[in-house]
Amino acid sequence: MTDPVPIARAKRRLWPWIGAAAGVLLAVAILGAVREHRMTVRLLETDPDQIPQHADLVRYADSLAKPAYAAHCASCHGADMKGDHAKGAPNLSDAIWLYDFGGVGDIERTILYGIRSGDPKARNVTDMPPLGRNMQLSAAEIRDAALFVINITRPQQDQAAVARGSKLFQTKGVCYDCHSSDAAGNPDYGAPAFTDTDWIYGGDYDTVYQSIYSGRHGVCPAWIDKLKPKVVRALAVYLHQVSQASKAQASAPKGAAVHD
Repeated sequence: MTDPVPIARAKRRLWPWIGAAAGVLLAVAILGAVREHRMTVRLLETDPDQIPQHADLVRYADSLAKPAYAAHCASCHGADMKGDHAKGAPNLSDAIWLYDFGGVGDIERTILYGIRSGDPKARNVTDMPPLGRNMQLSAAEIRDAALFVINITRPQQDQAAVARGSKLFQTKGVCYDCHSSDAAGNPDYGAPAFTDTDWIYGGDYDTVYQSIYSGRHGVCPAWIDKLKPKVVRALAVYLHQVSQASKAQASAPKGAAVHD
């Protein structure tokens, strides 16, 4: 039979060590909570467009944003941030932005209030009207307009149709009013440019035709009531950093290494 006296003595000798260990763990937890609070306050109080100049804030934002992106954004924009043409979810991995100019504050506003989300502060100035369904353009005219738009970055064989489409773009179609007369888009309206190869719904003929005929009404939800303010800002910082890295990569001489 085990003698209970030595066991009790051993327990009494262990209690101080257990208490000390618990105290250390508590102190570590408190210090971690204090640091978390301080970083949160700095993240929210710093001018959003100045945050990229603070490496520690960027690292903190990344730690919050990566799991949040995976949980809430990847289902539409993809785990690789390349977007989804079927859903009309834009590519977030490049330096091309529909609204404003891709600053942290610009991105944060879109995340907070969304696009056509129903929130009164949502980006909702306009959307793509159904020029075929409302009979503003005929099927033949839509074909010409689609070929003109595609021709800007990928020359088409039927240049006569392209010429007719160019005229429609500037006149009857009233496309210039949103996409601008040079087809470079308008960040005030969220009207995409046709002068690059970054397509929201896809740049093939059938998809472009359908966009003109039926219109587009893409929606991004408002996250203001769903995510904590620090997470929204962290996502904006994270997406901005990804965008800037893509921009640096694109502008680097061929074969050159690009570092963060």
